[in-house]
Amino acid sequence: MLRRVPFAPLSLFRKALLPTATSLALFPQQRFSSSAKNPKIDILGPDDDVHKVSKSPEEWRVYQSLYPSVLPEVEQHNSLCEFMFGRWDREPNHTAMIQHETKRRLTFAETRKMTEAAASVLYYGHNIRKGDVVCIALLNNIFYAPFTYGIMRLGAVVTTANAITTPETLCFQLEASNTKTIVSSRIFQKTMEDAAVMIKKSTGKAISVLYIEDFDRIADQASALPSSYTAMEEAKPDDVVFLPFSSGTTGTPKATQLTNKSLTACIIQWSSPSNFHTSHTYLSILPFFHIYGFTVVMSVVLAGNATQIIMSRYMAEEYLDNVKEYKVTHSFVAPPVVISLVNKLEAPGNEYDFSSMKFIVCSAAPLSEDIGRRMAKVNPNLKLAQGWGMTEMSPTCSTCPDNQPTIDYRIPGCLIPDTEMRVVKVDDNQQSGADKSRGVDVENEGDEGELWVRGPQMMKGYLDKEQTDIAIQDGWYRTGDMGYIGKRKEFRVSGRLKELIKYKGFQVSPPEVEAELIKHPWVQDCIVIGVNDPRDVSFENPRALVVLKPDLPTKDAVRASDEIYRYMMRKMPPHKRLHGGVRIVESIMKNATGKLMRRQVRDAELEYMKGEGKE
Repeated sequence: MLRRVPFAPLSLFRKALLPTATSLALFPQQRFSSSAKNPKIDILGPDDDVHKVSKSPEEWRVYQSLYPSVLPEVEQHNSLCEFMFGRWDREPNHTAMIQHETKRRLTFAETRKMTEAAASVLYYGHNIRKGDVVCIALLNNIFYAPFTYGIMRLGAVVTTANAITTPETLCFQLEASNTKTIVSSRIFQKTMEDAAVMIKKSTGKAISVLYIEDFDRIADQASALPSSYTAMEEAKPDDVVFLPFSSGTTGTPKATQLTNKSLTACIIQWSSPSNFHTSHTYLSILPFFHIYGFTVVMSVVLAGNATQIIMSRYMAEEYLDNVKEYKVTHSFVAPPVVISLVNKLEAPGNEYDFSSMKFIVCSAAPLSEDIGRRMAKVNPNLKLAQGWGMTEMSPTCSTCPDNQPTIDYRIPGCLIPDTEMRVVKVDDNQQSGADKSRGVDVENEGDEGELWVRGPQMMKGYLDKEQTDIAIQDGWYRTGDMGYIGKRKEFRVSGRLKELIKYKGFQVSPPEVEAELIKHPWVQDCIVIGVNDPRDVSFENPRALVVLKPDLPTKDAVRASDEIYRYMMRKMPPHKRLHGGVRIVESIMKNATGKLMRRQVRDAELEYMKGEGKE
């Protein structure tokens, strides 16, 4: 008999935060015309196609963005740092960043000056040169961007790490990336020094640490870079400048090589369909060490000359206070943030003023229709959108402009400029992205398959060539996401290839089962995993872990389990029913951006079942 037991939570932005592939979604109704730099966007009719489709010489069915190409602008820039400097110089006196905790402000001119100072401190004090790797291990703050672009100013490579981590986890990344120097805070001094000692013991290599608390004092004494040092001027589009570590939820994190071109392209691709300008104020809470926070939250906003309020940690009350104080108009968030905001804004007697917020992009995991409807009630003028991407695409594949009158956040929408997609057939022997694909498109539009993408924002590859050869096939990145094409040529993400549950020859997508499960009035949160059938280990049974709504008067967890089990028996076809059972838990493990940690949840549940004699 299943019983209610605690399930250890992973708190949002408070415990170890691992990089993940980013999952975003948005609306489809748009048409694009005019120049590549600033296309005009019209509304599509209800029956108009969302994407172009063509047959390639290889007979692939290729779905293409309707946006005009931005490649002419991308190809004008060899260096991401040079590109950002040019953008900042357009509005030197406008406020670029405000630190929530300290109220410190930087204009774009001051941001550039601090970037040059960061480059000088690293050049003279830590002997950083072209090709060296510097790890930034910080909470979000106004030093993050200057150090990021200061490192790139030297022709060096940035890797970012979660500062709230263990020395062992950090050591893995430092060694894998061949880091020479760490930029961190004295808050994390013990972790940084312990990791450096571990690296010294294992490799014999000494790693230096620069603490931001010392930066202002050191920068005042630093000389300018020598005129003979021209790494930025000599940069090439294919030079690697960023080494984020891709999803810890897919196995051992992999160092992903992003170049000047891939990152510059992604920033321009974002700013082409969307409007970023000085009248916008952004509230930045997603961690900058994560690819989505790094590129979109930090860099795209800076490139668009908008102001961003930076919070080191997310707290709903402080977030809403900032919205009111700074008249925040835009924000990039994850589903748990939207849920917490809705709960606060719906509370009787609350005095929060959320009326200035015009546009929120929610990423990292699907957002339920119920939450979307509730958010629309608390702020009818708010446009809520989602999108889709992953580290290997710098990270964006699809996103949305903020100037559309209609947004359907329920589907993962429009490809960004110069981005193409295929839907590739998944053979029976494929249970993960590591399994070889025949590279054949699905037979019919509407058939489910693995989504493959390509574009100028695609990674150069992983540091591990063997992993690169698995992930990139015929020039396409295999996302591992399952999806299909709808009637209007819109694409929809239906699950993950590696997450598929194989039940008696049927492939079951957990998100599809979860979408029905969450509709039950008692269910607050849920996850569906595959567990071995004790009678036949050749297939798995779908099993659900469920968090009940807090106001539910249920002392009898067994009754709740049985009720939910019977509900799913009525709602789902036989192969999608919860043959592995239902267990009531206190919380479900998620990463920093709110994404379900399916592999870790499954591993923990299998251990639990062994202890209960269930497996």
